Amino acid sequence: MATDSRSLQRQYSFLKQGYDGLNGLITNGATLTVERQHQTIFQSSKQQQNAKSNGANTANANGGDKDRSIKIKTSADEEELFDLLRQVTEESCRDEKTGTTTTLRVAGGWVRDKILATDEFQKATSGVSTGLRLTSKWAASKGRKGTSIISSSSTSTNSLFNKNVFQPLDIDIALDDMLGREFADKLNEWLLEHGRDRISVGVVMKNPEKSKHLETATMKVGQFWIDFVNLRAEEYAGDSRIPDLMRIGTAEEDAFRRDLTINALFYNINKGCIEDLTGRGIEDLRKGVVATPLHPLTTLLDDPLRILRSIRFAARLRFTMDEGLRNAAKDKKVREALAMKVSRERIGGEVDLMLRSPDPVGAVRLLVNLQLAGTVFPLGEKLLPQEDLIYSRGLKLLTTTHDYLCDCKVSPPSWCEISKSSKSVTFDNECEVMLKDDEEARRMLWYSAFLKPLHDYYRAAARLSGDEVQHVRKRGKKANRGIIMKVMLDELKRPARDAENVEKIIKAADEFTRLINDGVAMDPRTVLLTGISVRYDSPDYDDNDTENRVINCSMQEFDGEVMHEIKIDSVTVENPIWKYAMQYRLECAQILDKVQSLWRAALILSLSEQLAGLDFDHAIEEDVIGQSQEEIRRGIIAQYDAFAASLLQLGLVGIWKQKPLTNGEEMKKNVLKNIPKGPVFRDIMDEQVRWMILHPGGEKEHLNEHLKECFPEYV
Repeated sequence: MATDSRSLQRQYSFLKQGYDGLNGLITNGATLTVERQHQTIFQSSKQQQNAKSNGANTANANGGDKDRSIKIKTSADEEELFDLLRQVTEESCRDEKTGTTTTLRVAGGWVRDKILATDEFQKATSGVSTGLRLTSKWAASKGRKGTSIISSSSTSTNSLFNKNVFQPLDIDIALDDMLGREFADKLNEWLLEHGRDRISVGVVMKNPEKSKHLETATMKVGQFWIDFVNLRAEEYAGDSRIPDLMRIGTAEEDAFRRDLTINALFYNINKGCIEDLTGRGIEDLRKGVVATPLHPLTTLLDDPLRILRSIRFAARLRFTMDEGLRNAAKDKKVREALAMKVSRERIGGEVDLMLRSPDPVGAVRLLVNLQLAGTVFPLGEKLLPQEDLIYSRGLKLLTTTHDYLCDCKVSPPSWCEISKSSKSVTFDNECEVMLKDDEEARRMLWYSAFLKPLHDYYRAAARLSGDEVQHVRKRGKKANRGIIMKVMLDELKRPARDAENVEKIIKAADEFTRLINDGVAMDPRTVLLTGISVRYDSPDYDDNDTENRVINCSMQEFDGEVMHEIKIDSVTVENPIWKYAMQYRLECAQILDKVQSLWRAALILSLSEQLAGLDFDHAIEEDVIGQSQEEIRRGIIAQYDAFAASLLQLGLVGIWKQKPLTNGEEMKKNVLKNIPKGPVFRDIMDEQVRWMILHPGGEKEHLNEHLKECFPEYV
C-alpha cells in the first residue's frame, strides 16, 4: 500500500526517539543477529505451538451467522506477532482482582484489507469490469481492480490485482484499559525480563486543535510498524467540535466514533475473530459503500479531514459514497472546518494519495461535485468567478488523459512498445520505463492535467491585463513563483521536486503543442517516410558495450526504381531533406532537454488537451468539415503517433544525457584560449551542444573548427 502521511510521521517520531535497544535487530525479516538467531523477538512457548497460522474464524459482534463463514488469512509473521502480544497480556497485563487481561484489537485498514482479500470478496468482484470509474458516476461498486487498467506491472504498488496490497505492514492496535504508551512500556519490560532487547518507542502527542485526538505509541516490531492507542470515547460541550472530555472507552464507543464503517472493524487478538460492532462494516464492504457509523455531518465536523479520507477510500476501493455522506460533504460548515482545522500538509497528503489511487479521476470528480475543490485548491478571491470553469476544465482534461492511457493499455501505439525504445535508438543505452508502468510519472501527469487549465488562465490573463489578476507578488525567493509552484508548494505543501516536475510537464506540453500544430522545419511523417535515422550501435551487437558505441546516420533514397538505404556523414552531407530533418531534431531536443525523462507524460498531456478541446470547440460543424468527431480524433492521435515515432527514429530519447565532446578545460586550453570570464563561456558550450545535435556522430575536430569560426575573437 502507498505510504501515507501518518506512516511518515510515525517513522519520524521513531527516529527522533533514538535507536537505543535495537542492537542486533534486523528489521527486514523479524530475526536477530547470528549470535541470537535461535531467539527471535516473537518467541513464545505453548501459544506458538498452537498458533492458527492459516487464519482466524470471523464472527459478527451481534452473532450473525452470515459472517461466521468468513475467514481471514494471517501470515506466519503476523501470527508470531499476535502470539507475542497475547503472551505479554497474559503475563504482564492481568488484573489481580478481576483476573481479566487487557483485550487487544487490531483496528482499521488492516482488518478491512484482510477481509477484502478473502476468497468470498475476491470472487464477488472477479466479474466486475475494470474499465469503469464507478466513483465518478455515483454508481454502486464492488470492483477493486485499480490501476491495473493502466499498469501492466504485476508488482505495481497500487495495483489491486496484486494481492500483496492486502498484506499491510502497518498495524493499529487498540487497548481497552490503558494508554498506548503504558502497553509499550509493559511490552519492553516483558522483553527485558525474557532476555531480549528493548525496542525504542516513539510517541505522537495529541493535538485536538488540529483534530489529532489520540496519543499514539509507535514501535517497530520485526517488519511491522505498530501504533498502540487506547479505545476512545468523547464528550462534547456546547457547539464545540473539540472534545470537552476524552476517556478510555468501550470497543463499541470507539467503533462508532471512527470515520467510516468499513474502517470500524476490529480483529480481536485475544479471541482470534472479527468484530463488526457498528453492525454495518462487513455489509458495506459487500455493497461497496463508503458510509459513516454516526450521522455524517457530526462525523465530518468532528474531524473535517474525514471527507477527504472518504473520497480517497472511495477512489482506492472503487466504492460509491453513501448519499447522506455526500449531502453532508456539501455543507458549508464542513468546508469552513476543513479550511480552519486541518493543516495544508494533511490536505496535500490526502490529495497525493487520491492521485496514487486506482481511480484518480473519480477522486477529483468527487472533489469537484462535492464543492470541495475550492477549499483543497484555493485560487484566491479574484478567481472566485472563474473557479467552476477552471475546475471543470481541469477535470475534463484529467479524464481525457486517463482515458487515453487506458486505451493505450488495451491497444498500445507503436511508439509505446518497448521494442521501439530498444537500446539502439536511445542515447547512452537508455531504456525507458513506459508511462503505463511508471507510477511516479503518472502521478505527476495527473497533477499536471488537472492544474493545466489554471496555468493557462493565469498566462492568458497576464497577457491581457498585466498584473491585474496575477497572484500577489512577494519579495524574496517566492517573488517569481508561477501559479503551479504556488499551488503545489504553498497550498498542497508538496515537495519542491514534485512541483518542479509538474511545471516541467505543463511547459513541455505547450512546447510540443506549438511544435506539432504551428509547423516546424519538417513534418515528422517525412522523417518516417524517408527513413531518416540516427542509431546508437555497439560493436559486435553487444548492447552492454556503451563505451564503444558508434552513432550511425542513414536515410532512404530513391534511385529511380526502388528506395534503398544510404549512410550519411552528418558533417559533410548536402541533402536538403536531411538538413531540414536535423533542424527539426534540434527543436525537439531543446524541449526534451528541459523535461527529460518526463517527456512521455508531457506529450500525452499535449495530445489529451487536443482531444479534450474537441468537446469544447463548438465552432466545428461536422456537416461543413465533412468529418465526424471520431475521424478528427483519430487524425489527431495519428499526428502525435508520428511525432513520437520520429523522436525515437532520430535518436532523441535520452539525448539530455549527451556529454560535450570538448570539456570546458580543454576548450580554454586548446580551442578558444582567449575566452573571457562571464556568460560568453555558456554561449560557447551551448553552441557546442547545438552543433552536436545537428551533426550526430560528428568528430571533435570538426566541432572545434566550427567553434573557431563562430568565435574567432577568442582563438
